[in-house]
Amino acid sequence: MLIPRFTIRGLLLLMTGSSFFFLVLAFAVRGRVWAIAVSVGVASLLLAFLGYAFVFGVAYVVASIASLLRGAAPGPASPFATAEPPPQIIPPDEPE
Repeated sequence: MLIPRFTIRGLLLLMTGSSFFFLVLAFAVRGRVWAIAVSVGVASLLLAFLGYAFVFGVAYVVASIASLLRGAAPGPASPFATAEPPPQIIPPDEPE
């Protein structure tokens, strides 16, 4: 699916949630202590998630460069796979 599907309900919920957040932010600018605490908490969560995304990106780049330097690795293989079929415990019956 190339075009994401947004419902009006989802967009209205997003708009309502962001309006409440900016209302709390307006109270924080006016000096309300509880609003400052909520704003700092939300900013801390956002900063933490951005930090996690940055660390993931760095690890991804390092792993990609390491795999390129190592060369092409063979595809996944089962250690139990052999060239012949496994021994059968119960021999098959011939159809009549």
